[in-house]
This record gives sequence, structure tokens and C-alpha cells, in this order.
Amino acid sequence: MTYTRKKPDSGPSPFLDAPLIQDNFFTYDAAFTQNHVSLNQRNQGCHSQIIFERQSSDPSNINDEVAVYNKNATSQAGTQPQLFIKIPKFLPTDNDTTNATNASMQVTYNTVNIAGPQYQSFLIGRYLIFFGTFSGMTSGTNATSTTITLSPVPTKIVCALASPNTSQTGGSQTPFTIATDIISNSQFIVRTSGNNQAGNIAYSFTYTAIGTV
Repeated sequence: MTYTRKKPDSGPSPFLDAPLIQDNFFTYDAAFTQNHVSLNQRNQGCHSQIIFERQSSDPSNINDEVAVYNKNATSQAGTQPQLFIKIPKFLPTDNDTTNATNASMQVTYNTVNIAGPQYQSFLIGRYLIFFGTFSGMTSGTNATSTTITLSPVPTKIVCALASPNTSQTGGSQTPFTIATDIISNSQFIVRTSGNNQAGNIAYSFTYTAIGTV
């Protein structure tokens, strides 16, 4: 089915043009539904997907324009197309007189792990957020020390937090206390208190860390 550009015309009878005009509308509808919600649907005309052509450099933003674009970026797995966003210049202001233009911000990262036990998610800019759980046994009043190694390795750990999931399972139910110490660009230590009782008591904690890439 093809689109006939010469119809309708001033021919002898509109009856002859009607089938061709119908074909034109069918052709238009079929072409329109590519990357769009088809007509006569609840969200008709809306984009169902957007294709970003790979750019060789960051675009220049004019006035209040915002750019969302695709370009190659270096990552843990090599150089691959990634999604970027660039918003207009918003400084200086009355509160911040720095004359600065916003740099482009990467919003995708190709090594995000969803399989666990350690998970990652990419934040706008150059940050990865890591989160996971750890469990073990503590004996009597002895404190524990667990070293968490982040992967992929960030250039720096900005912050590391941990919280207990379980407390003492017997006696007075004294909760474990937790503290964290960052010891390198990829490792931090989670320290827990003892259980204040004799015997082995199970414990677990959840940790969250933010690192730069």
C-alpha cells in the first residue's frame, strides 16, 4: 500500500478518488503508529519510544532549553553509548553568585547489577549507589568487623551507612549497634557490637554506599 499524492484531484468523479483516499489514510495510520500509540486509542498520538541518534559531542543549550541525548562514554566495560542530560545555565543567583554553566550529566551506566547479593543503581551525574545485606554470627560479648568491597570499584566512596536487620534472639533482646568506617576508595568496614550474652547469636545488616565513577 502506497500513498498517492495526486488524490483527490479535479477528475470527472469523486467516486473514483474515494478508494485511493481511503488507501492514503490507511497508509498514513500505518506509518504514524511507528513509535507512536495508534489512533483511536486512549493515548493516541503519544510517543511509544524515542530513538536517540548518537552525538559526537555535547550540544549547546540556548535560553531555557534542556537537552537529552546519546553519546559514547567510558565505563567499566569499555566505551558504549550512554544517555546524557544537559540543563541550561542557572547560576549565578542571588544566593550563589558563582558564574557557572552546568556540565552534561550521565544518566545511564552499563554495569548496573540487578542479580545481587550486592546491587547498584546509577544516579544522575557521576554517582553509583550500592546496597546489599550481610549476615553472620556473634559470640558472647565479642564485637564483629565486616569489610564490604564495592564492585564495580568507584573512584571514591562518598558515604557508607548500615542498619541492623535483626537484634538479639534471646534474653533481653538487646539490639546490635552498628558503625561504619571508610578505609579505601572501594572498601568500608561495618562494626557491630556484641550480643551481651553467652552463646552464638545470628545477626544481619543492610548497607548503603554512594561512590563516584
